[in-house]
Amino acid sequence: MRVRVLRGRGASVMVIAVMAATASLVGCGDGTVPPASVATSAVPADLLLAPGQLPGGFAPAQLAVADLVEGNRGNIEAANAAEVTPPDCRPTADADLNEQIDAANSAVLAARSSTASLVELVTTAQRDIPADIAASTGRCAITTTVIREGNLRGARIVTRYTELPTPAQMQGSDRLHQALVLRSDVTTTLPDGAASTQVGFAGYALLSPAAEQTAASDAVTVQLTMSGESTPASDPPTDAQPPVTDAAFGKLFDDAVNAASR
Repeated sequence: MRVRVLRGRGASVMVIAVMAATASLVGCGDGTVPPASVATSAVPADLLLAPGQLPGGFAPAQLAVADLVEGNRGNIEAANAAEVTPPDCRPTADADLNEQIDAANSAVLAARSSTASLVELVTTAQRDIPADIAASTGRCAITTTVIREGNLRGARIVTRYTELPTPAQMQGSDRLHQALVLRSDVTTTLPDGAASTQVGFAGYALLSPAAEQTAASDAVTVQLTMSGESTPASDPPTDAQPPVTDAAFGKLFDDAVNAASR
């Protein structure tokens, strides 16, 4: 079984940033009471993973929600200016969500190891997970992005997405509305022909934060991303090592969803 639409509405998609070659955002917890329209029993900061649940070798890193939003904005702008093939596989969910999150409705936990970065976002804003599915599965499981602006102008990025199995404890949850777990294998070829590789992971979920709240309109977004270190550019390129195993990331995402369900 794979994580997809588990229950509730949705028929569009979102995606890991195709700018994996340039994006490694980390942050630290921030957040206050969410909007009154979402009757959560805990603020987003209460729903994050505990630092003790981070993988071995990862230590918390500092970044405010506002800095996370600003850092995302630069990557999103570069992605919007890029040429994506197939053209209907251009990701949209990152940009849509980034415009909605702030310190009043979101909290972030970030961490770094010697070879990777990790960031968890919990927010009362809702991510368009169906848009992610559309932009990273099926005919969009392999995309090519050509950068048209910035210091990577002319670079060609090939991203191969792999949809990972549903974490065992998430299966059958009556509080989980939608979810998607992905691995991305990215090869960035520079104009001079040298190339680097990188492996990353992303997990997205919409869930009701309290047992008495089951409507999709009450769901919060839990987003967990992990980016491994890029290899030095070379011709031919060397294969990047994943920061964790597929199973280990699935377990961590399962832990994040469980933490947001408390």
